[in-house]
Amino acid sequence: MRLETLIEQNYHKLNENDLYIWDYIRTHPDECREISIDALSNACCISHTTILRFAKKLGLSGFSELKLVLKWQSCPKTIFCPDEITRTIQDYQQTMEYLCTVDLSDLFSLIQQAGQIYIYGSGSVQQRAARDLKEKFFHSRKLMHVIEGETEMRKLTHRLREKDLMIFISLSGNNPFVNHTAETLKKMGRTIVSICRVQSNRLIYLSDINIPFFTHAVDIGREIQIWPTNMLFQLNDFLLLRYLEFLDQRGRLQPGCEASQKM
Repeated sequence: MRLETLIEQNYHKLNENDLYIWDYIRTHPDECREISIDALSNACCISHTTILRFAKKLGLSGFSELKLVLKWQSCPKTIFCPDEITRTIQDYQQTMEYLCTVDLSDLFSLIQQAGQIYIYGSGSVQQRAARDLKEKFFHSRKLMHVIEGETEMRKLTHRLREKDLMIFISLSGNNPFVNHTAETLKKMGRTIVSICRVQSNRLIYLSDINIPFFTHAVDIGREIQIWPTNMLFQLNDFLLLRYLEFLDQRGRLQPGCEASQKM
């Protein structure tokens, strides 16, 4: 298991101190493979207890297991496959082709008629994409609310009204917390929109509308995989443009919306 993966899966649990520890480890990988808890505590100016809590939030037993994970990541570098560039270009092309050709009128009708619109991202990149989506649609004078963390999402779940709209942004569509929340909302009869990569997953089944995007894991050496996810932000751009087109075709685009658009 990669430490990056554990951070991604448990990002919603991490506070400012946890993210500071992660940033130090990320920027000092060789040093941290052999670092003591005292040295890490001094380097980050935080207590031993905070470091132990950080490890446990990632599902590790303690600091020793955290160091073990870091040592596992020091394996020899593998050869990068040039075909990954072509595959990634294809992912972007397929995502854009879908967004340009699919009928999104049902989605936009839901957005236009919704009481309140809420967005929840299942990880760090997904949360940034949620904030970006909020900012993009603000230019069309449509307010969306980004939910920060599991605690806030739990509090909101049973407060969603019938006309409210819930948008989930997930990479895999198999995040346990997101899917459990979606199941609860579905039983309540609430409307769910999901944005996740193309694959068979539980979240798509639970959603009233799904917006897929194409991506794949890229091996970059030392058994590290990354998922190109910048198409999430391009997806936001195109969703806004298609929404403005939707409004314009129905004569509902308010003067000034185009001028305020800053892509």
